[in-house]
Amino acid sequence: MSARSDAGAHEKRGSPEVLADALMAKIFRGEFPPGTRLPPERQLAVQLEVDRTTLRMALKQLQRMNLLVARHGSGIEVNDYRAVGGLDVLAALFALDDVPLDPSLIFEALDFWEEGFSMTAAKAIARMTVDELRSLELLLDRSVAALGDVDAFLDAQLEIQDSLARLSGNVMFRMLSNSTRPVRRRIMSLLPETMDMRASLGEMKQMLRVAVATRPGETAIRDGLLLALRRQSAGLRQRLVLASPVKPGRRKAGAKTAKKADPRSDRKMAARTATPLTPGAPTAPKPNARAT
Repeated sequence: MSARSDAGAHEKRGSPEVLADALMAKIFRGEFPPGTRLPPERQLAVQLEVDRTTLRMALKQLQRMNLLVARHGSGIEVNDYRAVGGLDVLAALFALDDVPLDPSLIFEALDFWEEGFSMTAAKAIARMTVDELRSLELLLDRSVAALGDVDAFLDAQLEIQDSLARLSGNVMFRMLSNSTRPVRRRIMSLLPETMDMRASLGEMKQMLRVAVATRPGETAIRDGLLLALRRQSAGLRQRLVLASPVKPGRRKAGAKTAKKADPRSDRKMAARTATPLTPGAPTAPKPNARAT
């Protein structure tokens, strides 16, 4: 390795942001449980192979996130992030690829996302113009076309959700959407494993057309969306109840996750699950199937 490469590796290892992520991962994995008192600064810097200035900056970042608290006379102590953490902690937890997530946490995040998304989307759909509908339909088509490419599919799905947050006209919904992007991405990466996403996206397009044409009202749209989302996630919920902590796998761009769906099978699924103002139901899991 050249001297320049050595310097680059040292610079990366000594980055306050990278160090903060490493410390957060230790907290989230339980290596630093709530109430743990961190070693003195000098000792911790030696253990982590960083200089004290870098360590100090990383610890300050975690204190701002309320993951750590400095107690006068007793050093720095680890907080219970589940009790005192905010959206920034939640986003960091879901964004760190090497942190296995407890199924109960994903279950609760799924509830949070479904409630929030149905409220945001209903507000947007209730006031949506035909031109805005057409733009959203193009994004839905893009999602369908990207079903064989994990990263492209997730990007398209998040763009749909971001567009609905923008169309809601509510700044708070947009900011909440921005803050929960890693949470939404992780959830959307899990859903296709337990449901027929192609059929669901097709029926979502039909639902949007009906809602814009008939204007059933924001409450009716929200209730219909929430019911549809709960039906869609039923397979994932069942898997989470039976599963071990979920550790995300890093897939290469363009990696295939499943065989290309048979269009005839898609039409049959759509016919079985079609309901007014709701996307399709999830594919039913096989009886006695073992959780993966």
